[in-house]
Amino acid sequence: MLRAADRFVAFRWLLVGTQALTIGVTWPLWQARVAPPMLPLFDLALFHVTQIGFGPLLLVSLVVVLIHGAAGVILHSALLLAAMLSDQMRLQPEFISQAILLWGTLPWAAARALARAHLIALWFYSGFHKLDCPYFYTGDAHWLVTSFFPGANVGISTAVGVSLALAEISLAVCAVLPRMRSVAAWMGYFFHLTIVVTLALGLGWDEAVWPWNLALAAAGYVFIGSWKETPAAQFRQLGVAMRLALGVILLLPLAYDSDCVDTYLCHVLYSSHAPLAWIRTSDGRRELIDTRPRLKVPVPQIERLYVAHFAAVAAPGDELEIFDPRLCSRWRKREHRVIDYEQALRGGW
Repeated sequence: MLRAADRFVAFRWLLVGTQALTIGVTWPLWQARVAPPMLPLFDLALFHVTQIGFGPLLLVSLVVVLIHGAAGVILHSALLLAAMLSDQMRLQPEFISQAILLWGTLPWAAARALARAHLIALWFYSGFHKLDCPYFYTGDAHWLVTSFFPGANVGISTAVGVSLALAEISLAVCAVLPRMRSVAAWMGYFFHLTIVVTLALGLGWDEAVWPWNLALAAAGYVFIGSWKETPAAQFRQLGVAMRLALGVILLLPLAYDSDCVDTYLCHVLYSSHAPLAWIRTSDGRRELIDTRPRLKVPVPQIERLYVAHFAAVAAPGDELEIFDPRLCSRWRKREHRVIDYEQALRGGW
């Protein structure tokens, strides 16, 4: 068994490999392109900046991580942030998560605390949003079960969906409890390797997250298996700024249903709890917005990005149909919404 310090270094090498693989699988995402359209946060022309390809730069920064850990992690994070600001299509959970875990491999107690908090939040809220969404059991859970057993009814998919959600929540709970952390490490291996096998061999789908789940399978052993303090004791060791950061990581996803935080920042994953959108063309066709065939990732499931994507690709007379299952939309009776082309050009309002 590796010593604690060695396991962090070994995991850093693994993360460099899985992040590089993820970038390679999604290579067109990181290039300057016309279609699918890029969705910058700001109009870069105002800053006299042109779109550049970030793929090679990100891979070089990962090499720097292997040579000089801290400098490389800082460089990689800065480039990743710049890439996401220049194209919000890159706001994908697998890139953000692996960058956070890279910080946790550095020999800084605060960075490791944040990485552990990220893991716990990822596991807990991924399960919580499944339990919280009434559409999950007839949506993603039913699709998963019927992909292997076409005759399965909703009762079976509901039981499987509840089991998956509780397994993720249990991972988070075991990670927090000192006496259960070895259980969490083994559960992490089993759970994430099962995801890889299911997606890769069973469904042949969503290859952009396969390397990420390989990294997550080992993350429990590295971060949770090496964690000796109680959560309260570790919290007291941190400065005020890091305590606030920890609170944001652990509590911000609770704001998801209020429409205040983007979907993937709240760990809404395979839960049928995120907005979906279709383009209805003037000739009567209705097509789901899905950029996976071209970019290997979907449009981040955020209403503003669906509207921006629609405004970039649609023509006068087309309409954007959005289904938003969140509680805020159900309360405001905006679960189903249709936006025409002119509204989209004005930002959807």
